Amino acid sequence: MTTDTAVLEGALTVMAISMVIQTLLCIAAAVAGFIAWRRTTAALAEAKAKAEAQVAELRVYLDRLTATLDETSRALRRGQNAVDNVMTDVRDAMGTVRSSVGTVASVVTAPRAALAVGLWQGLQYWRKRRAAQRVAEAATSEL
Repeated sequence: MTTDTAVLEGALTVMAISMVIQTLLCIAAAVAGFIAWRRTTAALAEAKAKAEAQVAELRVYLDRLTATLDETSRALRRGQNAVDNVMTDVRDAMGTVRSSVGTVASVVTAPRAALAVGLWQGLQYWRKRRAAQRVAEAATSEL
């Protein structure tokens, strides 16, 4: 019986040591998990800070771009208004010139037409005369 007790005591001792080792391993795993959680939290906080800094920088660029775009659109509108005013002035001037030209044309048309007809008749006479001279020269050179 004493051997049975000794064997039981040895088995209990082995079990106790195994439980201590298991407990120490569980405590080590818990500590490692806590350390990993703290590092992860710190890394996430750092990544969030960097992302917020980039967003702030992009917001500054976007504000500058928006200001430039607004300034450009205002300049474009001013230019459009200026061109619109110029076009209105040109239309008014063309209307004035058109009416003036119409008045002048009604006064000048008759003499101008007479001059054009006279020039046309003169050119026709000159062509006929020139053609007759060439025929005469050709007939003389053949003899």
